[in-house]
Amino acid sequence: MNTEKEKISRVKKAILTADQNFSLKNIIDRDRPAFSGIRMLYSTNSSGVDLQIDDALKHIISGIFSKDRLLAYSDSIRNEMELGASVISFKKIVLLDTNLLSDLPKYFKGDDITTTEKVRDVLIAIERVYKGEFNYLFAVLENLRQFTCDNNPHPVNKASAAIYFKHKLKGDIYGSNMEGDIFEPYIEQAESDWMDFRSSKVMWSLIDRRDLIYAVMLKTYHICWTSANITTERALHNLVDYCLDELGVLPLKEIYFAWKVVIGFSVGFFTPVFDESSLKSPKSDSVKRIGALAWDLFIFRFTETLLTAEKGNNFYIPSVTTLDKGLLDTISSCPVKAMISFPELKYVETIFEDELQFQQDLDFSMSAKQKERILDASRDIKGAKKSRQYMSISISKLEKSIKKLSPKC
Repeated sequence: MNTEKEKISRVKKAILTADQNFSLKNIIDRDRPAFSGIRMLYSTNSSGVDLQIDDALKHIISGIFSKDRLLAYSDSIRNEMELGASVISFKKIVLLDTNLLSDLPKYFKGDDITTTEKVRDVLIAIERVYKGEFNYLFAVLENLRQFTCDNNPHPVNKASAAIYFKHKLKGDIYGSNMEGDIFEPYIEQAESDWMDFRSSKVMWSLIDRRDLIYAVMLKTYHICWTSANITTERALHNLVDYCLDELGVLPLKEIYFAWKVVIGFSVGFFTPVFDESSLKSPKSDSVKRIGALAWDLFIFRFTETLLTAEKGNNFYIPSVTTLDKGLLDTISSCPVKAMISFPELKYVETIFEDELQFQQDLDFSMSAKQKERILDASRDIKGAKKSRQYMSISISKLEKSIKKLSPKC
C-alpha cells in the first residue's frame, strides 16, 4: 500500500474502530501523525457546536450529519486548543434541491403550485436563519445537460429566479415597479452563468462523479434482479470485479450505496430511499428512477466539495432543502459521521455511521486476487480510472439490459 492510501486508511481506522464513548481527542490521540494536515467535521451528541436543523424547519430543510452537534478539526485548531482556546468560523449555507429551484420561477410569478407554502417557508428560513446564504449549484448540475438541449428555456428561467432572489434579499430589485417579466433584468446574467457552467471542466468532472454513482447503481440493480437467492457477499464480489475491470477504480462510497441496496434484496428490508416499487423489481420506469436515485446520492459527493472551499479555521456547514422526499430519505438512510479533507492529497472522504460494518462485509467478500489488485503499489488513491468513454459504454449497455428485464406493456 502506498503512503497516500496508508494515511487515509489510518485515519479511517482510528475513527471506525474507536470505542463509542471516545471523544474526538481520544480518537485523534490513537494515531496523531495520521491526522496531521487534515481538515475534518465530526458529528457528535456529546460536545461541539449545535449547528443542526431546528425541529420547526425539518420538514423543509435537512442537515447532512447524523448527530446534533459538530466538532471541527485541523492542525491550527489543535495547536490553538493546546494553548487554551480556538476561534472557529462556521458558515451555515443552504443547498437548493432541484425541485425547489424548478418551482422558484412559478412561485415568484404567483403561479398556482402545490408547493407554495413549503417554498415560502424555505425562502423565509434562508433570509432569517441562514442570513441569505444559499447555493444552487447542486441543482444546476442536474440541469446542466438540459441547458445543452435545443431551445430549452427552463434552465435560464431557474437561474434568473435564483439571481432575482439574491437581489431581493439585498433589497436591490431592479425595476421593481416595471410591468412584465420580473426576471428580465437578470436573464443576461443567468445566460452568462450558464455559459460558464457549460465550459467549466470542474462542473463536468462533478457530472462524471454523479455518473459513476449511476453506473454502479445500474450494475447493482442488474445483479440483484438477475440473481437467484442474492447474498451480500456474492453481490459485492461481483461489483468489485465490475468496478476494477470496466471502470478502473474501486469507488468505496458508491459501493457503500450499493451495499445498502443489496442488503434490502438479501434480507427483504429496504431502507427508505430504496423502498419504492420501481427499485424493488424491474419496471418500465426503473432506469429513470435509478437515475434520479443517483442524483440524490450525489448530494454527499457534492457536499464534500464545500469542505475544500475554505481554509484554516473556516468551515462551511451545509443543509439541504427537501421539497424532494427522495432526497430527504437519502440523507436519513445514509447518516454521515464525519467528512475529512486531505488537502495535500486533494482528496475528501465521507465516513458514514454504519461504515465499519460495510468495510467488514466488503473485505469478507473480496478474493485474494481482488485485494492484490487493489493494494498494488502502482495504483494511486484514485485507482487507475479509465477514460470517460468506457463508463458511457457500460452505462448504455446496463440501461438496455435493465429495460429488457421490465415486463412488456
